[in-house]
Amino acid sequence: MRSTILLLIGILLLSSCEEKKEETAMETPKTNPAMEKFHANVETTKKLIDAFIEEDTTAMAMYVTDDFIWSPPSVGRDSLSRSEWISSMQTFMDSYDEITLTDPLFYAGLSEEQEPNGDVRAYGLWKSKFAESGKDQMLKWYSVLFFNEEGKIVHQAEWYDTADLTREIE
Repeated sequence: MRSTILLLIGILLLSSCEEKKEETAMETPKTNPAMEKFHANVETTKKLIDAFIEEDTTAMAMYVTDDFIWSPPSVGRDSLSRSEWISSMQTFMDSYDEITLTDPLFYAGLSEEQEPNGDVRAYGLWKSKFAESGKDQMLKWYSVLFFNEEGKIVHQAEWYDTADLTREIE
């Protein structure tokens, strides 16, 4: 009799575990809208980078808003307009060949509460050749790209050592 009771208890325990396992498997993972937005914005960032590598300012301009603001690393130059950004990008493209970004990393931008907000932080090493001399150039790069609700870039802040742009020229 005792063995029968223990057997019944064991069967009940096993069946309740199986039921619990089925419930867990049926649960759908919760999505994080900010992370979904971040992943979409990383794809836009990659397209912007590809357009830069292809030296196509027209394509680059498609990913930014008309009132886009660029904050370059140069001291005394902040909050530049979209047209100033395009002009600066074209000057770079005219001055350097074989532009590539190696080892790019993309991380979520964070709100004041330190929660992902959809913006993108990008890191990498730009490599190119100075057009006049053919000398190799490398530039460690960090950028934060801020997006609007439509997935376009409204502001880009960049950091790099501007001396690296001229170091290999001579």
